[in-house]
Amino acid sequence: MSIILPTNATYPFIHPAKLNAHWPASEALFNCPTGEFTKWSNKLAIFLQQSSLDHYIFAPEKKPKCLITTPNLDAEPVAHANWLANNDLIIGVICAAISEAEQEGLD
Repeated sequence: MSIILPTNATYPFIHPAKLNAHWPASEALFNCPTGEFTKWSNKLAIFLQQSSLDHYIFAPEKKPKCLITTPNLDAEPVAHANWLANNDLIIGVICAAISEAEQEGLD
């Protein structure tokens, strides 16, 4: 049986995020044959920064090891649940920012 520290429930390492905006309709959706991945991914990184979600998928060049990794479920169940919810938000943003043809390849 694992011991859960009371601080995990009151002060989890990862907090649930809220999107501060939606992917702009004026932005072109990414499409492999026609899109420029570098330009699109830079816009995605800026968009995710607005909701403090960028370090889930983008590591800064100066700190390549600062990606937010999945917390241990047994040691930090609240932080783990928050990480999963934040990850789902990011997946939703990516799906909203790519073409339907690209979405077919996602599972």
